[in-house]
Amino acid sequence: MMKPIFVYAIVTIVILFLLSRSSNKTEPDQIHNSHPTEQTVSEWEEEDEFNLKNKIVHIFPQIDVDPTDQFISVHELTQWNLHHHTQREMVIYDKDHDGFVSFSDLNSSITDDDSFGYDMRLLEEEHFNASDADGDGLLNFAELNDFLHSANSNSPKLQQWLCKEEVRESDMDRDGKVNFREFFLRLFHLVRKYDEENYIDPHHSDDSMDASAKLLFSQLDKDCDGFLSDTELLPVIGKLHPSEHYYATKQSENFISQAQDNKDGHLSLTEMIENAHILYAAIFPDEFF
Repeated sequence: MMKPIFVYAIVTIVILFLLSRSSNKTEPDQIHNSHPTEQTVSEWEEEDEFNLKNKIVHIFPQIDVDPTDQFISVHELTQWNLHHHTQREMVIYDKDHDGFVSFSDLNSSITDDDSFGYDMRLLEEEHFNASDADGDGLLNFAELNDFLHSANSNSPKLQQWLCKEEVRESDMDRDGKVNFREFFLRLFHLVRKYDEENYIDPHHSDDSMDASAKLLFSQLDKDCDGFLSDTELLPVIGKLHPSEHYYATKQSENFISQAQDNKDGHLSLTEMIENAHILYAAIFPDEFF
């Protein structure tokens, strides 16, 4: 009777010993794998670099369309960014994926707060209607693009809406028009800032600046009533409300100037690949939102 018990005991000890060795061997491996080595991190960085370059190769022909000449111009990079901003917004608001956005679709993004004493929902509905070129109560892709980038549009309705916006923001006494003081405190300096790249808005004016403001005011005040209406602001609306296209162009110019090798004003595929990280925000802006 004792012999079988002794054998069982020996077998049990051997099994426990083997299990103990297996456990000890696995644990260091687990610890080792939970902290990547420098070589592993390097491999990840190389893979990231490889994926980024592949994305640029894939996306290059989608940007190079105006004209298709194997080079990316400032214009093409600008159009790419503006177009994909609209694409992203269409995906967000077009819940039923029918290619149209209604005003109710946009309601969730509009706050109830007043803006300069005006109801934001009423202002945005006015903006929506000005963008709805065919008046069907829905925005297609082109109309949504105008809604998002109104200053880029040649639509008379949107140009007029922008002028009304400038009057609302400058009209401190809420009489629906802009007197000379209101014009000088805001609008005049916006025009000067647009015309003069290094212009700094002063805290107080000198006589020469006051004279320049009076001259511009008189030129805009066509009916000579001492006030500027929204219609009278039309000649300078591009300076009062620079388009997104204006700023996107400046950004594209900056990216291309950093990435180009021969200073010819555009980028080849090779230049884009070699400067992938510089161009990342310019080519893939959606990934930052």
